[in-house]
Amino acid sequence: MADEFAAADWQTRSLAFLIDLILYIALFYGLGGVSHFLATFLSMIYIVFRDGFFSGQSVGKKVMGIRVIHIDGRPISFVDSSFRNVLFLVPYLLPATLVIETFALFRSPDRRRLGDRIAKTRVIRQEPVPALA
Repeated sequence: MADEFAAADWQTRSLAFLIDLILYIALFYGLGGVSHFLATFLSMIYIVFRDGFFSGQSVGKKVMGIRVIHIDGRPISFVDSSFRNVLFLVPYLLPATLVIETFALFRSPDRRRLGDRIAKTRVIRQEPVPALA
């Protein structure tokens, strides 16, 4: 079943991540005036569980028309999303995490980043590609 879907390209994935990063920053700094703890908590919850909110689509992925699924084609859960995104949890490691994840993405023949390998997931285009019979 998973072979019926085309992998999302890195440009689309990057734009989706940028949209999510903008939302993360808006949550962090927008709510910072109300409560620094609340802002930190909600932004961290979003960055870790963002792919589990809408059946494998964060806000950025939904806008860009891509989705995260298990390698066998099943939808992902919040637990899977946390495994995929745990490296983004430590803000001080974010630049290093981005470099490691980008390097892993380009070195992988199936274009899966390190978080995808840990969670056994992949990012696909929303529309399934018709299976050739």
